[in-house]
Amino acid sequence: MTDPLLEQALRCVDAFYQRIFRNWPGAVTQTIGDCIVSFSGDARLTGANHVWPQHPDALSEPVLHGAAQFFTRYHAAWSVVLTDTYMPGWVERLEASGYYGRWSTPLMVLTGPPRDLARNPDVRIVPATQQGHIADVGRVMSEAFASGAGVNNRIGRAEHLGASDILHYLAYQDGEPSACATVALCGEMAGIWNVGTRYRFRRQRHATTLMLAVLDELRARGIEASMLMASSVGEPLYEQLGYRQIGVTTYYGPPYRAGFGGA
Repeated sequence: MTDPLLEQALRCVDAFYQRIFRNWPGAVTQTIGDCIVSFSGDARLTGANHVWPQHPDALSEPVLHGAAQFFTRYHAAWSVVLTDTYMPGWVERLEASGYYGRWSTPLMVLTGPPRDLARNPDVRIVPATQQGHIADVGRVMSEAFASGAGVNNRIGRAEHLGASDILHYLAYQDGEPSACATVALCGEMAGIWNVGTRYRFRRQRHATTLMLAVLDELRARGIEASMLMASSVGEPLYEQLGYRQIGVTTYYGPPYRAGFGGA
């Protein structure tokens, strides 16, 4: 039986993709079998162009062949998104068929108050309420993640201002944006995304202060549980806050050769 907390966390991931990438002008999404197959509108976004299984038994050879044909129409690079604890056995099946891991990330959850870590008193946390804030989100992301316009324009949009389900937060020091985070609300859990800090503000507790403020805000809304996908840089902080790993999510690229699910 699948862990209900794992299922809830994956629903939050799916909700984030739906709100950020699948509803972008030019995006195309369809269902093949019991998998969501989505083209983001940008052929280079290997994470947003993906096959998303809707339950542990959703993947199959016909689904993968259909996905390969779908993405070929858009000349798009793409990935199968697979969490090991949700679909045991499929890691070996994909790798045996020539699929390769583009990247992997721990899937982590927090189900109560975070540990009380030291904050930076010189950092001011601001929810994004103005167009200038959205521009600052893109500015931080560009430096923190080396992300381009294809991602930044989808993550930070003017239409998110005042939205009830997508929230952006910024950290400022001396008027300069130093760190950012995006929150996607999904029922009784929230997904926290794109927590990044500009280089000259790192190792000064900017991300710590930002995360604690975001978690304070979520608890004020009655939301005690949150999930995130951790980078290798961010994982130690999340562990200090009390997050625990419930799986590893890997983005698998299709085999270069013809065959099982090949492009």
